[in-house]
Amino acid sequence: MAWDCGAFKFPMAAPDDLSALERRLDAGETRAEEIVGIIAKTEGNGRVNDFSRPLAHRCFRDLIAQRTRLTPEQAEESVAFVMSGGCEGIISPHATVFTRSQVDTKPGGAKRFSVAMASTREILPEELGTAEQVRLVAKAVREAIGRAEIAATEDVHYVQVKCPLLTTERINAAKARGKRVVTEDTTRSLGFSNGASAFGIAVALGETKEDFDPRAICTDAGIYTTRGASSSGIELMNCQVLVMGNSASSVSELVIGHHRLDDLIDAEGVRAALRTVGIGAIPTAAERARIVNVFAKGQVPLDGLVRGWRTTLLTDSDLNTRPARAVLGALVASVVGDPAIYASAGWGYHQGPTGGGVAAVIARA
Repeated sequence: MAWDCGAFKFPMAAPDDLSALERRLDAGETRAEEIVGIIAKTEGNGRVNDFSRPLAHRCFRDLIAQRTRLTPEQAEESVAFVMSGGCEGIISPHATVFTRSQVDTKPGGAKRFSVAMASTREILPEELGTAEQVRLVAKAVREAIGRAEIAATEDVHYVQVKCPLLTTERINAAKARGKRVVTEDTTRSLGFSNGASAFGIAVALGETKEDFDPRAICTDAGIYTTRGASSSGIELMNCQVLVMGNSASSVSELVIGHHRLDDLIDAEGVRAALRTVGIGAIPTAAERARIVNVFAKGQVPLDGLVRGWRTTLLTDSDLNTRPARAVLGALVASVVGDPAIYASAGWGYHQGPTGGGVAAVIARA
């Protein structure tokens, strides 16, 4: 027995447009029972009040629940719903669906794409951005690695975490219990949650020590993962983890690779990620056709400098997350020749080197 893991993407005309996925389900090209994760780029502002994310989340969840005859709550337990807001610039709104099924086929020996999900328990508002969130995410990442049957951590190439953020109501609930939250700035809570989740990825993959100093969370830029990213939102209170790598137990037609990005204009880092799956630095038309999707995370440089030059990312009236996403999206799209790519960026810690990030590529072998 082996696992067959797949991934495909489709365009979205709006956050609630699942018509392309519904057509695939109706045609029998995809079985709802085999879906383990969905990563979508929705066209909201990517901030605390981005309601495009929970709208898309609910539409995807309810569709899968309907097709599998599960309750919406049961669907949440078996599928990671990662809705990432913000399609600034040329990023095309789209979704990537990940599937996993057991097949009666003997693996061929080569390591192929494998994907699995796991979830944490609900995180209390006072736990967000703390060592407890780090430990919970690290535990869920390890669980997902085991389910994906990825034998070694070096075969993990991308981990996507969807995590919660703080709202006024959640902050007040913590205060009512006599608890303090890491920040009362709801916008900054996105960064703290993303940072703690990424720190958890680094712990699980052995990129930083298990007995870490809690004071390092969102302060020590020298601690980071080069194989994962996180996206926070109002639509959940637990962390959903989607682990992707290559496994000898998989007979997928796909492979995955990754490379770190040193800054928001690191085109060579994107090309290096392409080379890990056997695609040239300047992809031919045939090579571009092999690419399923590219997932990139970028961080705003904490000193405001890009290659020694001053930028306005930290001083402009427009929140830095939005122009940063536009820059990263254009960077990746210009290399792969496709605007339907995943790009997430903004203020954050532990997702690649300071001012940099990570790029992962899923392609047909």
